[in-house]
Amino acid sequence: MTDFSELNISGLPDAERLDVESCLKADEFMDFDHSDIQFKVQEISNGIEDLWDKAKAIYYFVRDEIVYDFAPLIRDSDNWKASVILKEGRGFCHQKSILQSALYRAVGIPSALTYHDAIDYPLLETRYKERIPDGVLSYHGLSLIYMDNTWIRQDATLDAGLCYRRGYCITDVERGKEILLPEKIKNGKPHFKIQKEHGYFESFDPRFRDSLLAHLPVWNVWRSFVKKEHLSM
Repeated sequence: MTDFSELNISGLPDAERLDVESCLKADEFMDFDHSDIQFKVQEISNGIEDLWDKAKAIYYFVRDEIVYDFAPLIRDSDNWKASVILKEGRGFCHQKSILQSALYRAVGIPSALTYHDAIDYPLLETRYKERIPDGVLSYHGLSLIYMDNTWIRQDATLDAGLCYRRGYCITDVERGKEILLPEKIKNGKPHFKIQKEHGYFESFDPRFRDSLLAHLPVWNVWRSFVKKEHLSM
């Protein structure tokens, strides 16, 4: 697995310092001006007028229709473009959050990204615990939206299918409330715990992409292990 823990990337310390207008723009990664994104967002939001209801529809689409993949196939830098992630229909947290934010922006909802280190306790019970020190997932990525004059985190990483198979709690949208990875699994045992925050970003920081591409052979070895053992979060 590429060790993002070796990186030292920090965003803005306070979400309120994000520039709302910048968080509505298309860019290299959040290419919502792409025809495929435009078609999909119209399909998702068709007949919905309320912005919160649009945000809810987008959230559930990304959560469940973009399948969470702990180790997706990475070919090149295009794998971090929202339009490509949409086409692939799967991705890890950085990819899912890029697409999620792009879709929010496409309907006029300001959206940004944030990252934190999170302990994934179930991973400590797998034979891969030595590959993921202390069960810590470094720089876990998620989207946030600006609604009702405040920034709200909306983590859509784990799809419902995965949660049902593994007995995980499923995240749901509640108006005005943030969504984070669940603290417990359904049997009451601990699941995730946020360990360290890395700040807020108006778009995806290419240093994450560059680091993974620079260590692509290592990523491919990790990917082969994950696919063989069906490992996930």
